[in-house]
Amino acid sequence: MILRTVKYLSLSLIVVGQLIVSNARASCIGWDKSRPDYDSHYYSISHEFHRAKFVIEARAIRETWLGEDGKAKPLKPPFQFGGARPWGFDPYMGAYYDVEVLKAFKGNPGARLRLFSENSTARFWLADGKAYLIFVTEEPFEQPIGRKLTIDNCGNSAALRTARSALRKVESLSATK
Repeated sequence: MILRTVKYLSLSLIVVGQLIVSNARASCIGWDKSRPDYDSHYYSISHEFHRAKFVIEARAIRETWLGEDGKAKPLKPPFQFGGARPWGFDPYMGAYYDVEVLKAFKGNPGARLRLFSENSTARFWLADGKAYLIFVTEEPFEQPIGRKLTIDNCGNSAALRTARSALRKVESLSATK
């Protein structure tokens, strides 16, 4: 009887976890161009360019994970779904990404920025050493993080190697400002 109850509880937790993950990913549902509720204006490169604080080409140089207290915390597996890093429901608030600004298309960000990416299933990952086109916004987060520079995980930020057409559009928008 106890074994059967544990089995049902485990199955229930898996189902609830999958529902939560599905809902977290739903935050970007409007970004899917095949959906009837897709807002082409809101998700356009030009609209994101205008609402961003900075638009930059940058290289990720460091990732620092934060515990639930907002302080640096070394990664300690195992993580949700057996992942190599936290993925939404592990005991981390998120990560800071230190980036080296290679080129600024909008704003004057300085040579380096620290961007916050909250720990969710729809987060924007940066890999050390890789270059990105990044639309930087400033958003409020729960305490103890507070207001931080971040990347819209549903926006047009992307690895530079896959962002060629977006980069051409950004260069054009930057030239006309």
